[in-house]
Amino acid sequence: MSSPAEYRRSQILLHWLMFILFAVALVAIEWREGVPKDEQALRNTLRAVHISAGLLVFLLAFVRLGIRLTAGAPAILGDAPWQRASAHLLHWALYLIMFALPISGVVFSQAGGREVAFFGIALPQMIAQNPDLRSVVKEFHEFIGNAVYWLVGIHVLASLWHHIVLKDDTLLRIRPGYRAKS
Repeated sequence: MSSPAEYRRSQILLHWLMFILFAVALVAIEWREGVPKDEQALRNTLRAVHISAGLLVFLLAFVRLGIRLTAGAPAILGDAPWQRASAHLLHWALYLIMFALPISGVVFSQAGGREVAFFGIALPQMIAQNPDLRSVVKEFHEFIGNAVYWLVGIHVLASLWHHIVLKDDTLLRIRPGYRAKS
């Protein structure tokens, strides 16, 4: 498949929507950590926001991946093969995280005997209560959750490097209204 000259509007919308959802999920869970245990209503609300945002990322990741596989994506800009390879690796790592974080979150919650709800609708219980499994999967979930900060940070810095230093269209291509130069 040849690379399109620009991202589709749906790809741009999903990129920024999923960024917002990641931010909402991360802010909610970080905020929850600072809420005292005796404020259970707020803690439960923040957990529900975290889970619903994460599960929405999971669902939209299927849509986003489907569009990418059928419509493609513009070629990675940059002359150095290592830059193009690392950009591809980073993009696919982010896709992997879009699936792994929500799945691991559901598994560790259910293995801990907790109900998982998506915007108030309880998901079927797929994992029996298992404290050992919960502990391992929770560590994995938290590890990849922390990796998101690093990967997104690298993604943003690389985009800024392309924009400011290399002066190419890498950053501009993902903004609404962008049109490729003829």
